[in-house]
Amino acid sequence: MTDLDIENYLTFLNSINGDMQKIFEYQKEYIHCKKGCAHCCKQGDYPMSEIEFEYLMSGFNNLEEKTKEIIKNNIENIKKEAKDSYICPFLIDNSCSVYEYRPIVCRTFGVLTEDSKGNPTFPLCTPLGLNFSAIYDKDKKHLSSELYYKGKFKNDPKIFRLSNKVVMNLPLAKKLNIQFGEAKRLIDFL
Repeated sequence: MTDLDIENYLTFLNSINGDMQKIFEYQKEYIHCKKGCAHCCKQGDYPMSEIEFEYLMSGFNNLEEKTKEIIKNNIENIKKEAKDSYICPFLIDNSCSVYEYRPIVCRTFGVLTEDSKGNPTFPLCTPLGLNFSAIYDKDKKHLSSELYYKGKFKNDPKIFRLSNKVVMNLPLAKKLNIQFGEAKRLIDFL
């Protein structure tokens, strides 16, 4: 990556972070994300683009050697297990060791999104009693208007289109001419 690529990517991330802060603030009565929770980091494949991976690794390179060794061991174990879903190798003691360098998928996780058919998808922590659980019908596995009205919430739960594909094609990404490169699972980059 050139300095200009990094500068443009950081400008883009700052915009995403600002937008996500507004979204999380608007949906705060439904969201229970907090430091140390980390359920979202314990089951995934963490898709990202080349530029995201390069930026993530620049964060890795800034870590202490002891932390790097833990991450390298985590990566080795993930590769041995060869599962589609795994604990993020950068998660140490329920905390992201490269938080400031995390990819878009991590920055946008935790809100209601939609699948390719336009159906709402809940964060994987919802059935655990966390994000959006107050309006989630566990039996039917969908949004419950009955629970919503019973809860007397201030704001409506909103569904956001935040897939990596959508975010990487935002007008600002095009304006900044960000070349995201190939997208793969985190483990496939490692």
